[in-house]
Amino acid sequence: MEPEHEALLFHTNVRWLSKGNMLGRLYELREEVAIFLDSQQKADFHDNFQSEGFQITLAYLVDIFEALNAVNLKLQGKSINIITHHDTIRAFMAKLDLWKCRVQQGNAASFRNLDTALADSNLDSDLKQQIVTHLSDLKAEFIRYFPDIYDKREAWKFIRNPFQCEVADVADEVQEEFLELKFTLQLRNFKDMDLETFWVKYLPVYPLISHQCSLDSNNVWIHISM
Repeated sequence: MEPEHEALLFHTNVRWLSKGNMLGRLYELREEVAIFLDSQQKADFHDNFQSEGFQITLAYLVDIFEALNAVNLKLQGKSINIITHHDTIRAFMAKLDLWKCRVQQGNAASFRNLDTALADSNLDSDLKQQIVTHLSDLKAEFIRYFPDIYDKREAWKFIRNPFQCEVADVADEVQEEFLELKFTLQLRNFKDMDLETFWVKYLPVYPLISHQCSLDSNNVWIHISM
């Protein structure tokens, strides 16, 4: 049938991203799959697969798993630490709230495949409620898995950029060394390096403040993706 792909993908628990990729491939080959089911005289499978409700639900699942895949990829690689992980997860949870609000208003623009599948029609009330419930449950699961995600993390303000902090923002025992760092180094030095490189480089020069950064951020400089 000369499609772009020559095979369906299968899910494996060993590979984090395979479930999203599997659904995406199935959706891209939905016409070919329908023809195959018909040729195999699988009438029940064919009719259910071709139903509008199933196709629209599948489109939503493809979109949400695509978003989860994107989050997973952002949590991997070099120069990844607990601060960048925290930012990525907070951003995704905020998106879940935005998507839920839009769907409640009947707006599916946040979901590319779903929006295309709907064409000029609107989300029916049942599907709208299913998506809203799913997004709420997904956020609740993130909160369960990351119970401290909404902590203020005031210590990270200094780690992110010491040149935007005041002496009162740091612990008493490192305030003098903090002032030396702030008024000796140039902001350009900080902007030209990633966080790990900056703090590791100046650890011998400013040991107290660098060590405090490590403690406050729960070993922030340990790469989670090896």
